[in-house]
Amino acid sequence: MDHKVWYDQEDEIIHLEFTRDYLTTDVPFIHKKLMEFGEGKRYKQMVIQISKTSKVENRETRELSNQSLRDAQITDVAFIGGSAANRMIAKVLLKTGNLKTNGNFFKTVEEGINWLKSKR
Repeated sequence: MDHKVWYDQEDEIIHLEFTRDYLTTDVPFIHKKLMEFGEGKRYKQMVIQISKTSKVENRETRELSNQSLRDAQITDVAFIGGSAANRMIAKVLLKTGNLKTNGNFFKTVEEGINWLKSKR
């Protein structure tokens, strides 16, 4: 698993940076981290950097990702970068699966963090 997942204590935001294509085999690790980092936190928000991802493996990957966001009760996601195709996939993640997650797209991490903080 070479994607990067961490919790920023100062901003109280979970970060996920994709470093390659997003595969179904990546989902369990990310799910575990989302649950771990969100436990007991007052804000359940994420920055997801999609600039280095050229594709999401398949429908199963998208569905499992939806479930991970639901399980972790993520309320807001700031997507950073990415191609038009990646942004479309991210929109599908937010619009399907009865997610109660708000999402928006930004060019920089700083813009995304500012947006997330405005949602509190």
